[in-house]
Amino acid sequence: MKEKLICPDCNQQEVEEINACGASNYFCNNCKKLISSRRVKEKNVAKEKE
Repeated sequence: MKEKLICPDCNQQEVEEINACGASNYFCNNCKKLISSRRVKEKNVAKEKE
């Protein structure tokens, strides 16, 4: 089961994973932005520690 990752910008919407050319990035349908996997993972790790 995949973990649910939340957008680091809007803090509301679950992001959609996009895989292309060996790279993984995420897209938020709420913000309409492509977000790097590093930013998404850093935000969600910090959220888990709270």
